[in-house]
Amino acid sequence: MKSTITIVVLLLCLAIPVVVAAENPKVDWVRGTDFSRFHTFTWAKAVYAIQDPDANLGMARAVQEELEAKSVQFITSDQKFDVFVTYNAKINQDSQDLSKSQISINVRIFDSKDDSVVWSAGGYVALGNDKTQNRSNVRGLLAEMFKKYPPTE
Repeated sequence: MKSTITIVVLLLCLAIPVVVAAENPKVDWVRGTDFSRFHTFTWAKAVYAIQDPDANLGMARAVQEELEAKSVQFITSDQKFDVFVTYNAKINQDSQDLSKSQISINVRIFDSKDDSVVWSAGGYVALGNDKTQNRSNVRGLLAEMFKKYPPTE
């Protein structure tokens, strides 16, 4: 009996990280939107833009690659585009461990016909001292976000 309880407790402990991870990233969209009509995008200026030019360029490149993998191609804003995209990133202290930092990232896609948000995603990843690992973690978070684009109802 004790071994059965121990196994159940261990299984529950293993399941908890899965539940926590399932909440990150969070993705939402306007139900009923026909995402198949979105083939081109351009950038819109974010309200809270990333101030570091290198980080900003890296984030733009990563988001663009994710969208292009979904057959949504970048075009300049002087051309006719289907959607426009913004992203924000902010570095915060980890709320559970104040000695660590994390980066919160939000991506929003707007329909160019009426400027309404049709898809949004947000999440966070831990940051450490290794810049290469940090970039990899951010790329992984973006990949998780865009697994849900286009959304399935």
